[in-house]
Amino acid sequence: MPSALIEWLRARTTAWQPSIVGIFREHADHQWPISASSAAEMRAKLAETGHLLPLPTEPAALANIMEIELRAHLLDTRNLAGDAAVAEGTQRSYPDLEFSGKMFGGSYRAVDIKCARRGKSGIRLNNRIALYTGNTYFLWPQLKFSGILRPFGDYREHVSVVVIYTFDPALPERITEVQVVVHETWRIASKARASATREYIGSVGTIGDLVAGAGEFASAEEFYDYWRHSARKWKKSPEAERLLRRALNERDE
Repeated sequence: MPSALIEWLRARTTAWQPSIVGIFREHADHQWPISASSAAEMRAKLAETGHLLPLPTEPAALANIMEIELRAHLLDTRNLAGDAAVAEGTQRSYPDLEFSGKMFGGSYRAVDIKCARRGKSGIRLNNRIALYTGNTYFLWPQLKFSGILRPFGDYREHVSVVVIYTFDPALPERITEVQVVVHETWRIASKARASATREYIGSVGTIGDLVAGAGEFASAEEFYDYWRHSARKWKKSPEAERLLRRALNERDE
């Protein structure tokens, strides 16, 4: 049964669509004022006058734009009960959003926003999603790393909000056929890394499995055991070694 947080997130994202359609350029040669009777008419006029430029085609840039907009949508506290709270991480921290309060069952809960581009077949992702950095906060959940709001182990729940989209270079917004899915992160995990050169835990690669939450693990315990103990060795993290050394020194003192 989905948690209260997952149900809330699904309700808030089922019909969500990105509305950023271009980059606004301040300078353009035309007569003022510009007027429009609808958003569609304003978009057309801004594009015609040279104010509206297409979004970039680089996948990471597109993902960043969608993540910023969806984060703002979920941060709208008008949709939270009085006993609930949400905190925002930085664009490069884990998690993107931190929820707490009785509305979600108490304790801290981590929500990370991911973007996944459909491959040409429409069956698989273009690339696996990077779920966690395996050799830092995930491997040492009791330590407070610089890129995480609090120790990984302090979170009672870890949830991924995944934006699946089709890339269309002919459109100025570059993005079409958007679908948002929400699952506990372990439910969409695979036994493969997201990158051959980086220390990232990868998601399943098939879109059907991603939507269904049908990852390669039968339970959260199996997932954590595999990636913390059974999986191939991680590269050493200098920050992890520094934090462990500090913890040992504090214990000895």
